[in-house]
Amino acid sequence: TAQVLWEHVQPSQNFSIYNGGVEAVSNLLSAATAYGIGFTEVRWEQWGELALGGFSGLSAASLFLMTFTGNIWVCYSGYVVFKSLYMTLITIAMYQIAADLSMERYALVFGANTFGALALQTIITSVVVDSRGLGLAIIPQFTVYSSYFLVISVVFLLRGLL
Repeated sequence: TAQVLWEHVQPSQNFSIYNGGVEAVSNLLSAATAYGIGFTEVRWEQWGELALGGFSGLSAASLFLMTFTGNIWVCYSGYVVFKSLYMTLITIAMYQIAADLSMERYALVFGANTFGALALQTIITSVVVDSRGLGLAIIPQFTVYSSYFLVISVVFLLRGLL
């Protein structure tokens, strides 16, 4: 979906595009941030919910920035930041789940989580993008995705504070 947004911000027939390079940089930085989380000295059981809320809020901000900018480089930068934050979120969430599980249950729990995440992603995509659903254009789509991360952020922040 980011490719469609980039095409909206700066049409490829009029300008040079760097989408592949941005994807490569975002993947490298995402891997580095996810790997770096393993070296942080944080009591995740105490600070994990607040970290998830904060990173989700920053993800929402980067998506909103991507949505409402007219500058392709700001859009590219927002994507790199978003993807890095997303991989950090996944890493923290998986750690928090795994910390409370016995090894025999890892496959079941992570399989169920993956299935649930894919089901939710399919539902959101069907409702937001599909013409039988809302059939939104790219800017409203990204507004919905940004709002989704903002709601997740509020939930995690409230849970972390309580």
